[in-house]
Amino acid sequence: MEVHWIDWSILGALFAGLLWLLLYCRKFVRNTADFLAANRCAERYILAIASGIGAVGAISIIAFFELYYNAGFTPVWWTMLSGPVALIIAISGWVYYRRRETRTLTLAQFFEMRYSRNFRVFAGILMWISGLLNYGIFPAVSARFFLFYCGFPEYVRFCGVPVESYALLLTLFIGLGAAFACFGGQIAIMVTDFAQGMFCNVAFLILMVFFLYQFDWNDIFTTMAATAPAGKSLLNPFDTIANKDFSAFYFLIGIVAIFYTSGAWQGNMGYTGAAKTPHEAKMAALLGQWRGLIQGLLFMVIPICAYLIMNNAAFGDIAAPVRASLEHVEGAQLQKQLLVPMVLKQLLPVGLSGIFIAVMFAAMLSTDNTYMHSWGSIFIQDVVMPFRKRPFKPETHIRLLRLSILGVGAFAWLFSYFFRQTEYIMMWFAITGAVWLGGAGVVIIGGLYWKRGTTAAAWTALIIGSTIAVAGILIEKYEWLRPFDWMTREEGKFIWNGQIIYFGALVISTLSYIGISLAGRTRFNLDRMLHRGRYDTANEHIETGFKANRWLKMLGLTGEFTFTDRLLFYANIAWSAVWLAVFAAMTLYHVCVGISTAGWVLFWKIWVGISFVLGVGTTAWFLVGGSLNIRGLFRSLREVRSCDDDDGRVVDGRNAGEGEEA
Repeated sequence: MEVHWIDWSILGALFAGLLWLLLYCRKFVRNTADFLAANRCAERYILAIASGIGAVGAISIIAFFELYYNAGFTPVWWTMLSGPVALIIAISGWVYYRRRETRTLTLAQFFEMRYSRNFRVFAGILMWISGLLNYGIFPAVSARFFLFYCGFPEYVRFCGVPVESYALLLTLFIGLGAAFACFGGQIAIMVTDFAQGMFCNVAFLILMVFFLYQFDWNDIFTTMAATAPAGKSLLNPFDTIANKDFSAFYFLIGIVAIFYTSGAWQGNMGYTGAAKTPHEAKMAALLGQWRGLIQGLLFMVIPICAYLIMNNAAFGDIAAPVRASLEHVEGAQLQKQLLVPMVLKQLLPVGLSGIFIAVMFAAMLSTDNTYMHSWGSIFIQDVVMPFRKRPFKPETHIRLLRLSILGVGAFAWLFSYFFRQTEYIMMWFAITGAVWLGGAGVVIIGGLYWKRGTTAAAWTALIIGSTIAVAGILIEKYEWLRPFDWMTREEGKFIWNGQIIYFGALVISTLSYIGISLAGRTRFNLDRMLHRGRYDTANEHIETGFKANRWLKMLGLTGEFTFTDRLLFYANIAWSAVWLAVFAAMTLYHVCVGISTAGWVLFWKIWVGISFVLGVGTTAWFLVGGSLNIRGLFRSLREVRSCDDDDGRVVDGRNAGEGEEA
């Protein structure tokens, strides 16, 4: 089915609006702090919406399609355990609140304040390499999606010379991401991501209504129950032992990682430092618990409906052309990535297909510009700049940041064009992320919360964690590095997947950090680094007069919370507590009595209904709150001018450009 002109018009209108916003935002970029952190002027709704869509990406959507097509509803069950963890992180401000208190522009700048300049450079190089490898497949997945979904020819002719459409799409998409990142820096990225996030929230709602009414959900559940192999149930989360890649252990490791690596991944670095105050960063995290309701539901429902179509004879007229299209796709992994999109191509009518294309374009662009801005900035800020004795002039500094962003784009093009992916996308994320995240979590947590943490411990943890992760990648990739038969699974893969390798790196690096730190006698002044008390030169800790009791303070409720902030705080606790209670009760019942397939079907129907109703309400809520915040952002950008010395340098243990403490 060809893409209709109405569908192209929807995409064109979205792009025109984004281009206008980009041009409007350029005038607000005056120095390094503007380019890297939007002059720290962002409020909660902008942060929640923009950073949310910036972290999704077309590749993440495809990854969720892969996950839920293979595992059905069961991932949702195990991620219920992550709800309380995510809640604790959000209400306490775990890591990101203190990170914002440091007023650093990059994570490695904090490392220089806390540990040493040499460690900043080493960490900067490590996170940069990890980020580049992680981002390297993003454009490839996006380009292949548009190539096959939109039906572009394999080659087009320019001046009589055949040119690959895939290469042209890579050039177009990477070029757009680089342009948005270079022209307006974090200001333009945040504003355009906000606009894309608002568009996507409404689009998600429209698409969700279509899928809920297009299919008989009894057919979906019956098909899933009848066709799933033994040990790979799509409904019963306790019957997934045979699904080795997406088993319960995969999700339990992910839950541990949520806590351990909070704030460690720097793909959205600009948002970390962009919050107006540490409290606004905390409130954005609380709002983030609600922002993704309709999004997460849709990303699950689409592949589940695709599963029905591909496995139920009643939908053979749709499934047949999908199978025929996939036969012309090289590589089993690429076929898996394209299966759900090709089903949608056959299923969605004119208009809705255009909305879906626009959603994928927005997700792709928002992630590309965010990631290119982050990894390009980290290279200049944390690898190049620490070696300079004199600061850059603001215009020179911004020019170098832009050149570095273009360099990231060039690498992404080459990597996407030549690299052949053999892992699930989620597994690739886990493996490449482990290069940095394997040892980063304990270095960050120890640096922010423990005055005993030492520089030697930080070096050891990071080196051990990254070494284990890199060794795992090589052994996973090259069969000749597995000399023993027990190291290889039946399907020819390494016995441990990327998630397990990552978990091993995490545990060993943590133990090494604690052991070496306890052997030292260092006591670090955390209050000075966090700008607390007499060190709060920017007056960013604003009390409202509210006095919380001891128990509420332990939960993260401080004097900075207004009345409406407290309502949101209690709502988050109630939401997580309810689902945790449901999880505990049903798990106990399953162990003692057992839950039938019909019981699981009833539960998933209730869960989908509740999530949809709340998703409708939160979409309207965020439309209003976000519109008010965007006006406040532009007002602040016009009125507030940051110091040119606030460029990411550390001088005598303090951020350059800061005033003296009282």
